[in-house]
Amino acid sequence: MEKQDSRDIAYMRMALDLAKKGEGQTSPNPMVGAIIVKDGIILGKGWHKKAGLPHAEPEAISDVRDYHKAELKGATIYVTLEPCCHTKKRTPPCTNAILKHGFSRVVVACLDPNPEVAGNGIKILESAGIECKVGVLEKEARELNEVFFKSMTKRLPYIHLKLAQTLDGKLSTITGDSKWITDENARKMVHAYRKKYDAVMVGRKTLNNDDPSLNIRFGLDESGKIPFRIVMGSISKMDPLSKIFNDEYTHKTIIITTGADYQGAADDVVKFFTDKKIRIVFAKSDENEVVIEDAFAQLKAIGVHSILVEGGGMLASSILKKKLADKMTIFVAPKILGDGIGYYDEKLDSMADALNFNNVAVKNIGSQAMFEIDPRS
Repeated sequence: MEKQDSRDIAYMRMALDLAKKGEGQTSPNPMVGAIIVKDGIILGKGWHKKAGLPHAEPEAISDVRDYHKAELKGATIYVTLEPCCHTKKRTPPCTNAILKHGFSRVVVACLDPNPEVAGNGIKILESAGIECKVGVLEKEARELNEVFFKSMTKRLPYIHLKLAQTLDGKLSTITGDSKWITDENARKMVHAYRKKYDAVMVGRKTLNNDDPSLNIRFGLDESGKIPFRIVMGSISKMDPLSKIFNDEYTHKTIIITTGADYQGAADDVVKFFTDKKIRIVFAKSDENEVVIEDAFAQLKAIGVHSILVEGGGMLASSILKKKLADKMTIFVAPKILGDGIGYYDEKLDSMADALNFNNVAVKNIGSQAMFEIDPRS
């Protein structure tokens, strides 16, 4: 029994590695990998490559050579997420494919949080006499699809807050200059994050000061993915010459503002953004400021399921105050600025009132330290 368990773990680990190949391409779907095995021989492998394309299970079945197709009967399929069983999507249920080809055993890392599935896929397979085993490398599988799990259970997108600061906690000089706090090693890692998520978000001041492209560089993406570029703030105060308002991907640019701010903008400002086909999303306001949790809810409603928030200080402070971050990455560079711009503007009297994070990993990335924080624990 122990030997069989170790084999299950080994094959599931291979399936998880396959699933990772779909990173950044499958949203709003999860990343899923599948391995087909019989008598210790791998017959087929597959992963979900992109939303709208076949899921991992039929991909693995298609990978099986024609002269091995008859051997699928009685085989085991390892899948990193419970096979889907509903028809409310563009691809047929994966449970149908498993039943059709006569698999005798299905090993699954974790159940699907989608209410349309949520254990029903396993029930269908078990009712047909197929042996099902659930929970092999479950923790790893859930971590791989943390964005999907939140998307299915919450009304807000997954939020990854990224900050780059000096040793004395500054995001930029007093004039707003922040290029560059970190070295190329850290910046390359940030571009890898951009590939992972649906959108990249900055505040209006960061847009005006840095004029970021918010695309994926460093040769990290061969698919040509352009994430949604989101800016939050007053449209009247945004620099119309900004790159993300004037490149060929303006349809991927979204502005978050309030209805009052939009109505108060000059006609030529409104016309500029309308002509550029830039989407404007209205969020609730509180004392003329965007209510950030409503902004995130509005974005989720239009299909933005995950966001890498890259600054600046006011945006980061709002997220920290409302405890909206699912993950935080803070790069600390060996520099001291003195007077500059920070990112948490609470004035606390007691150390006991400080934000305190327990689940923290620290790594050296180039010349800086990188703190990876799970603020939920």
